[in-house]
Amino acid sequence: MTRKEIVTLCNQHRQSVNAPPLTYHSRLHRAAQCHANYMAKTQYMSHDENIAGVKTVGERAHKANYSWTIIGENVAAGQTSASSVMNGWMNSEGHRKNILNGHFRNIGLGFSKGANGVIYWCMVLGSWPGAQ
Repeated sequence: MTRKEIVTLCNQHRQSVNAPPLTYHSRLHRAAQCHANYMAKTQYMSHDENIAGVKTVGERAHKANYSWTIIGENVAAGQTSASSVMNGWMNSEGHRKNILNGHFRNIGLGFSKGANGVIYWCMVLGSWPGAQ
């Protein structure tokens, strides 16, 4: 279960549609890990809920000091490996569109196991002002 595996898989899929590779970004990692931790703590998968006052992926990215022009998020729960979570996302139209979107340049990933034993996953994709 490594972040590097997921980035590699994302970039392999992106290459197939001539989208530029994603670069791992520590600030997006912070946003993603914070949300994965929250989902694990509450044992509830959601795009909208998080710590008080921070309810959207855009707000989470700003809180992690990532200035963005475009932002997206994929979440999942229950998968136990990088390949299984990627298969789930790639077999879901909305998640696949996020992964293949050539406007995204950065990625951050988080995962956390809840007390219920379920692993909660969060992928945050973004691009910053001036990105080519």
